[in-house]
Parts: sequence; structure tokens; C-alpha cells
Amino acid sequence: MKREDQGKVWDRVYSEDRQFFGEEPSAFSRMCYDLMKSSNVKKVLELGCGHGRDCILFASGGIEVEAFDYSKVAVEIVTAHARRSGLRINARVLDAKKELPYPDADFDAVYSHLFFSMHFTIKELKFLFSEVKRVLKTNGFHFFSVRSRKDRFYGKGRKVDDNVYDVKGFVLRFYTKSEVMDLMEGFKIIKILEGAEEPASLYLVLSKKN
Repeated sequence: MKREDQGKVWDRVYSEDRQFFGEEPSAFSRMCYDLMKSSNVKKVLELGCGHGRDCILFASGGIEVEAFDYSKVAVEIVTAHARRSGLRINARVLDAKKELPYPDADFDAVYSHLFFSMHFTIKELKFLFSEVKRVLKTNGFHFFSVRSRKDRFYGKGRKVDDNVYDVKGFVLRFYTKSEVMDLMEGFKIIKILEGAEEPASLYLVLSKKN
């Protein structure tokens, strides 16, 4: 499956089930939200927001949210919810393989849940991490989760690239802890935790821009 087809896959998923990941925020987002609130975070960027279950949590707590996804249907769902609820969420459609369309040092935090487990090359990931660093304020938070190689789907399905597999139409990258750390140039790691969100086994990363 070509990488550009993944946007169509997620459009179909969200067209068939507008709450594909459930209505409740992820456990990871709740952890990050608590840290955001205790650290007086005012503005956050979510990479790969999906149907919005996590950015809705942030915005409901008074945090201004910018968000993007490469599914047009997902962004429509998030935008409609924000308008109905009066939440400060500005969501857009974006395929993040180029420079992020945000100013330097614009965010107190950048958050993503499983976004970096989509089909990116290592070169693209390193560029994305440099872009995250660019748009963050000094000492801004970078929170992200990825699928670990302890995940039961690692090595299953059709191999697309090193540690990347097409599992029933979803193209997924799986990480070791050292591979996560290799991407962290310019960031100070607060902690890396192991977690799970059925059916995924995860690394949960809390870090700050140096």
C-alpha cells in the first residue's frame, strides 16, 4: 500500500465510525493534561489528532489547541465538535512531511499519541522532531507515544520497511527504547514509561525542549 493511501484508509475508518478510538480521552492524554495544567501550559499542538478525543480534553480544560490530521473526515469531526461546544480547537488537514505551518516558539507543549508510529521514514522522523523543537518555546514540553516492539502485532502482516508493517491495511512503525532515544536530539527526557492501550504496547515519552 502506498503511503499516500493511508489518508484514504483513515477517511474510510472515520466515515464508518466517528468515534473509532472511543469517546473517552486516552490514559496517556490524561497523564499529560495533568502535567500541562500544573505547569500552566496555555497553548498546545496535537500531531495526528484523529477524531479529537485527546485535544477535546485539553481544550475543555481551557488550553488553546492547534491540531492536524491527514484525514479530512477526522478534521471535520473535530471541527464540528469544537463549534458545538465552544472549544478553542483549530484543526486542519495536513500531511506532515514538510515544514509545519506554525511560527517558531509558538507552543508551550506539543502532544501526539501514536502519530510517530505511522509510516514515516527515519529521515522524515528526524525532520519532524526538528520541527517540533522549532515550534516549541524554550523548556516547552514534548509528549508522545509510539508502539513498541513488544506489541503483539510487531512482525505481523506485510513488511513494508525495517520495523514497519502493514497490519490489515494500517501501516505501523514499531520502536525499541534506544530508537526512541535516537530521535531526541535537542530534548531532555523527563521519563520514558512502558504502557498499553489495547491492543497496542507502548512507549510513553515525557520530554522538554533544551
